[in-house]
Amino acid sequence: MIVSNPIRNSQEHPQPLNYSSPSIQGNILTADRHMQELLQLSETVAKSKAAVLIQGEAGSGKRTLAQFIHQKSQRVHKPLEWLNTSAISRGLLETEFYQHLEKAHGGTLLILEVGKLTSALQMKLFQVLQEGTYVRPGQLQAQPIDVRLITTSTYSLSQLVKSGEFREDLFYKLNVVNIKIPSLHDRLGDIEVLAQAFVKKWSGVHGRGVISLSAEAIQYLNGHRWPGNVRELESTLERAVLFNTSGEIKAKDVQIQNPSDASTVLGKGQPGVAWRPGRTLDEIERNVIIDALKYHSGNRTHTAKALGISIRTLRNKLAEYRVLGIHL
Repeated sequence: MIVSNPIRNSQEHPQPLNYSSPSIQGNILTADRHMQELLQLSETVAKSKAAVLIQGEAGSGKRTLAQFIHQKSQRVHKPLEWLNTSAISRGLLETEFYQHLEKAHGGTLLILEVGKLTSALQMKLFQVLQEGTYVRPGQLQAQPIDVRLITTSTYSLSQLVKSGEFREDLFYKLNVVNIKIPSLHDRLGDIEVLAQAFVKKWSGVHGRGVISLSAEAIQYLNGHRWPGNVRELESTLERAVLFNTSGEIKAKDVQIQNPSDASTVLGKGQPGVAWRPGRTLDEIERNVIIDALKYHSGNRTHTAKALGISIRTLRNKLAEYRVLGIHL
């Protein structure tokens, strides 16, 4: 069962969401319709005992969604144990695996970046899912274990199976429900909604009083592709709050540390859009729109939003360019 553009086919439905405004589900805030539908279906899945595999880019919210599923499950009052394979050396991974497994008995075991498990631990995990038992190193007798398993992966597990780095039988056990979280730049409206929430959060944490985001700053944020997703956005807004002295965050106050910044869209310092003698304003505007469209992989809705214009205005501009022989 792969969940990316969710459909509702379960007999048990959560209450319908109001798509006209942002929705808060657990610790997840979103204004994007597809993300809200994904949360609805995740809530339905949570009530089962099925293993869940959550895939998505780094910083997109895989761990937060796993927490949401646990909170909506019948095991909510039981332990939720995290095993972060990326933060543990290979020499300690086996010890940590058994410690977290035993602590999660009756509850949920969350394995972050499951693709980094050693082949030996992959076999042990398969036994847990297949038999509901495990055998401690140095012991002969299998012990019963009752855990609901949620795993995450930034990388494609199916590709790891093809390369021989991940057990195929374990992949099928983990992949009963496969939830794919969209990247932040694909979640319409979420950049602004989350940015406002992060400014409010970090203003309170750092005792900075009430700080607002200017329309110019929001446009600037919408123009960035956010390869680090929600994590990168939050870090950027915390930094902006810390250094703000005016009570309003403007575009110039937003320091995006990632080398891939929003200047491609806004046309700051780029050879293709900067003014030089002989260039007209129409030419500069055309290059900005073309660059923005390329940046957003041809998605006109995202391009229009990033540029602060209506989709109708963008279509009219593209129609003008076709007359000039420029087809996009």
